[in-house]
Amino acid sequence: SSGINAEYGGASDSLPFQLPKLSRPNPSSALTITSKIAHDSINKNPVSAVIELAQANGMTASFNITRTSGPPNRKKFHMRLDIGTRVFNSVATNKKTAKQNVAELALRTLHSENSGGATVAAPVVDVSQKQSRDPHIVVNYISQFTPIHSAKIDGQGFFGKAGRFSYDTYNRLASSVQLSTVGRKVISVIFIEDLRSGVPMWSPVSLGTGNRTVNGDNINLEGKTVNDSHAEIIARRGFRRFLWKQLRFVSGKDKNSLPFDPILEENGNGQYRVNHKVRIHVFISTAPCGDSAIFPISEATQSMENLTEHKPTMENEKQGLLRSKMESGQGTNPTVIGEDPLTIDGLMMGDQRLKTMSCSDKVSRWNVLGLQGCLLSEFIEPVYMSSLTLGCLYNHGHLSRAVCCRYRDIKLPAPYKLNHPLLGCVPGQEADRELGKTNEMSMNWCAGDNEVEILDGCRGRRAKGVVSRLARVTILKEYSDFAGAPKHKDYNKIKDDLSEYLHAKKVYNEFVKEKNYGVWIRKPIY
Repeated sequence: SSGINAEYGGASDSLPFQLPKLSRPNPSSALTITSKIAHDSINKNPVSAVIELAQANGMTASFNITRTSGPPNRKKFHMRLDIGTRVFNSVATNKKTAKQNVAELALRTLHSENSGGATVAAPVVDVSQKQSRDPHIVVNYISQFTPIHSAKIDGQGFFGKAGRFSYDTYNRLASSVQLSTVGRKVISVIFIEDLRSGVPMWSPVSLGTGNRTVNGDNINLEGKTVNDSHAEIIARRGFRRFLWKQLRFVSGKDKNSLPFDPILEENGNGQYRVNHKVRIHVFISTAPCGDSAIFPISEATQSMENLTEHKPTMENEKQGLLRSKMESGQGTNPTVIGEDPLTIDGLMMGDQRLKTMSCSDKVSRWNVLGLQGCLLSEFIEPVYMSSLTLGCLYNHGHLSRAVCCRYRDIKLPAPYKLNHPLLGCVPGQEADRELGKTNEMSMNWCAGDNEVEILDGCRGRRAKGVVSRLARVTILKEYSDFAGAPKHKDYNKIKDDLSEYLHAKKVYNEFVKEKNYGVWIRKPIY
């Protein structure tokens, strides 16, 4: 990887654009953003998306080079975009990039200002503060989102609202990021639906973007790298950070204010649980890689709002297999029982390629062991998602098989269970075969954070090698700060003491082996 900001040198004075101070526009300059436009802004080339946005509002989008600067061998192109009365400017080392950057800037700004159909309170971004010389550290502080009644969200049915809510959450958080995010994007949002007041109030609690895994030569066995930066994996890591914040608050260890009422309550057995009137919803902008995406695009379908019973597709022995993502590659391969384990020297010498379990397999295991993971299971009952919404590439039979129903005969020890979430997709979105490259950048945020963190997905770290707040070593510190210094310093040995969770995990591993689904790939060994 050459680094996600190599073109701009990592300094704020050479960024592709400077975001304007966001404010509500005059009614005459406000643009209406429909759910389809919100979807296209994430999934299409930004130039195409901004042209469609302008046309949908009866306007034209005009791109013009206003001037060039710099020496002949390092020429910079200054691009201007006019949409109605709105003007946006950007600069890059070639015309194509300058055009993409200014289109992306316009989309971010217009989404953040949009009032027609807006679904989440826009975070206040004050860029008058001194900018960091390292743009991976966002210093534009974000105000917290305000819970919103689901009836106020623009969208067709529950899944349409879930998609619009998630796209708006991404756009408003992305408005604080100074780096260019041009490229095909995969996003995931975890949000809660709070019914305690008698009306459904929605709040985003975690966001993840990305479509990369760490290169084998960047892996760190001390847990200082984020090995999997696919969007849904990042969002789930952020959700665990959200649960740690909740746990510290309700236990009295940290009385700093939460962005909304706590969702955890005591269960009477020395643990906590999510209040029964709070639901956890997961959105992913496309099908998770692996088993849920193993079908032709022509078989992608629309979901039915009233389809609550799962009808999994089990047509051949290839379906339901555990699959792994390949380093620096696209797609997944079935895992093989008895295959040689990954070794750290094999990866460093280039004799092996790093393999990471597919997102379908990870999502499916969340429906067995819970979203909370191992360490939090000592303090919190298993936390399961109530629904899973896809932005596109949806097929009910394949998705239901992949994320839960292939384990339908599993017998789990209490309090664990096989969870069958409500499944669906955003209506009216076609599953295009998108050939554009994804960006190496991965964004993460969870409720209570004042900033978005940016990672290089191929390196698993922030700029200059800074360890992410999502890294395993950081998660271990969360555990130590809450529970006290553990008797083991090794992450895996600490997990070995959590017998209830590990028993359920063992049952799962034995089940997939018995079904000949494959094997869960372990992390590299010395």
